Amino acid sequence: MIDINRLFLDKKALCEGLAKKGYDIKKVDELEKLVTEVKAKNQQIEELRKKRNAVQADKSVSVEDKRAIRDQIAEKEAAVFPIQEKIDAILYDMPNTPDVSAPVGKDEKDNKVIEETKTFYQCKSKNPKPHWEVAKKLDILDVELASKVSGPMFAFYKGKGAQLLRALVSYALKLNGEKYVEVIPPHMVSSRTLTYTGHLPKFGDDQYKASQDDLWLIPTAEVPLTAGFAQNTYDVKDLPKRVMGYSVCFRREAGSAGKDTRGLQRLHEFHKVELVKITEPKDCDKELADLLKDCLQPIKDLQLQYRIVDLCTGDMGDKYGRCYDIEVYSPGVGKWLEVSSVGHFSDYQARRAGIRYKDESGKKGVAYTLNGSGLATPRVWTAIVESYQQDDGSVIVPDVLRPYMGVDVIK
Repeated sequence: MIDINRLFLDKKALCEGLAKKGYDIKKVDELEKLVTEVKAKNQQIEELRKKRNAVQADKSVSVEDKRAIRDQIAEKEAAVFPIQEKIDAILYDMPNTPDVSAPVGKDEKDNKVIEETKTFYQCKSKNPKPHWEVAKKLDILDVELASKVSGPMFAFYKGKGAQLLRALVSYALKLNGEKYVEVIPPHMVSSRTLTYTGHLPKFGDDQYKASQDDLWLIPTAEVPLTAGFAQNTYDVKDLPKRVMGYSVCFRREAGSAGKDTRGLQRLHEFHKVELVKITEPKDCDKELADLLKDCLQPIKDLQLQYRIVDLCTGDMGDKYGRCYDIEVYSPGVGKWLEVSSVGHFSDYQARRAGIRYKDESGKKGVAYTLNGSGLATPRVWTAIVESYQQDDGSVIVPDVLRPYMGVDVIK
């Protein structure tokens, strides 16, 4: 959430930032009014408490008068509660303000491609087929069986297809193993944990919930990895913190019915290696640049055609302050597929989660959080099968994955 003090320190800048995200600025005025009202009531409560303390030992003040002061305090405290609930509702709904360096725009049409390469491996098949056709003939993927078992937008990886997925995960973990601490996190988290990262309360419809418990299936390992730092203060000398986590991810994709759902383009359940950083604010830009390189490296190593997209303010999502998408080209479907979102959230998540740092002088501040997909398997799997397909129906295994698979070609 945003720092509420920005309402009074620089309301104009706050409103300008929120407007770039398409946020209704009238709610800022409502928030300011509510906060001012609570401050006034809290001041009255504080004065009554001082009065109560002053007369506590005064025998000249009657018991009835002392009780009356206590009743006034209780009454005013009760009046603050519903106002504070309204404040919290607005704060938890309010998006992060974008970084001043982010391109301003309304939607994906205003995003900027800042890097694109065609120098790496490109499909040599004269008539590239979509991955679901290639994979079906090789018997390495069965979406029909998965649909029969679980419904649409699930997948059965089989044989060399399952090995290819596992190879991608193993390779991504090894690639980042020296820089990031590997964690295998829980796949279910509490409502509080999802709130820390901005996935609740606003985006509850996008998540899967265990109806009998306060537990949710994680949409990304970002959630438990970030929450692992919650309610802690770290010495600045120990920052940045870098962790990576392999997990299965679950997303309802409620708003995407019928859109890009063939094969592995969009799934309810998928495997991913996530990278998370906790840093002090002044190092955020440097750490973001390094994180982007780390997330791009496996795509380069796999020699897939890629591009980097600088997301505009209206397309980057509520929690982001700055965000880049890494996309790979899949010749069989003729599309660029987003395989990693890499960004920072400034203090938006850390303020919710209570992640703080302490500098050399002992002064405390709110940390910054960053994350990116070190390797999200479904669309990378897709791009490999489509880009490395041969006219005889086989698929060449990328060089870096061969030690993990033990074969050069999937036949």
